Amino acid sequence: MVSLDVARLVTTLGPVVVSGGQGQGRSQSFPFPTRFAALRRGNVAYFDAGEGEGVVFVHGLVGDFTHFEHLMKPLAGRFRLAGLDLPGCGLSYKPTTRNTIAGYADTLLEWMDARGMHRVTLIGHSAGGQVVARAALQAPDRVERLVLIGSAGMRRYPPGTPWLAETLLQPWLLSRTLDRLAMPMLDHVFVARNAYTEKFVKDSLDRPVRPTMDEMAKVFHDLAKDLVSPTILENAHLFRMPVLVVWGERDRLIPQESAAEVAAKLPRVIMRVIPGCGHLPMIECPDEVVRTIEGFFGSVIVPEVTRTAPA
Repeated sequence: MVSLDVARLVTTLGPVVVSGGQGQGRSQSFPFPTRFAALRRGNVAYFDAGEGEGVVFVHGLVGDFTHFEHLMKPLAGRFRLAGLDLPGCGLSYKPTTRNTIAGYADTLLEWMDARGMHRVTLIGHSAGGQVVARAALQAPDRVERLVLIGSAGMRRYPPGTPWLAETLLQPWLLSRTLDRLAMPMLDHVFVARNAYTEKFVKDSLDRPVRPTMDEMAKVFHDLAKDLVSPTILENAHLFRMPVLVVWGERDRLIPQESAAEVAAKLPRVIMRVIPGCGHLPMIECPDEVVRTIEGFFGSVIVPEVTRTAPA
C-alpha cells in the first residue's frame, strides 16, 4: 500500500515536473509580464497586475505561475492578480539548501511584504495548497480567504510513507527517469481532453535539458516527505478565514474522500467538486474553476479597500 502511494505520486506528478522548470515548457501566452524581486535568499520571478482586492496564486510542485494562465483573463479588471515562481521552480533562483513547504511559506510572505500586499486571498494548487495553508496558519491576519485546489496535505498516508517517499525519490534517479516517462504519463494525468489540455501538452513538449532536470529532481526529493504529510488535515480546525476547497471529481493523486474529510473539519468552508476533471482543474476545466471562485468571492464580503500593484 505504501509503495503504491509513492508510485502514484511519481506517476501523477511526473509530467507536471517536466513541464515546469527554468522556462522550458513555460507558457509564452501568459497575459502579464514576468518581473523579478530581490528577496533575502535570491531573486524570484513573479507577476503583479491590476487594482482592487489582492488575489495571489501559488503553483504546485516544480510548476510555475503560468499554470494559472486560463484563470487570469476572466478575473482581470476586478482584482489585483499576482503570483510567483517558488524557489527552485520556473525562473526563480535555485537554492542549494533543502526546499521545504515551511520555507516556501516564508518566501511567499516575504514577497508579499516586498509587494506591499498586506491582506489578500491566497489560491494554491497541489503542493501550493500546502504552501498557502502554511502561510495562513503562520500569518492569519494576512489572509482574507483561502482557496485550495487539489491540495496536498489533505490525506493521511500509511505509516512509513514519508520515509519511503524520501528514500526512493532520489534526485539522481528522478533526473534520469522523469524526462523519459513524462510525455507518456501526460495521458494519465488529464481526465478532461480539450483545447486547454492540448495547449499544456504542446508547451510541455519543449523538454528541459539535463541541468534543469537535476534541479527539478532536487525539488521533488526535497519536498517528498512534506507532500505526504497530513498538515492541512491535522490543522483544519485552526483555520478561521473562509476556505474554498476545489477538487477534480477524478483526481488520481488525492482522492475526493480526503478533501471531504478535511472540509468537514474546517470551521468556515465551501467545497466544490468539478465533474470530469482530474488533478489540474485550473488547466483541465478553468471555466468551472473561475465560476466556483467567483461564487465563493460573492458569498464572502470583504471590506472595500483599493489596492494597486506598485510599479
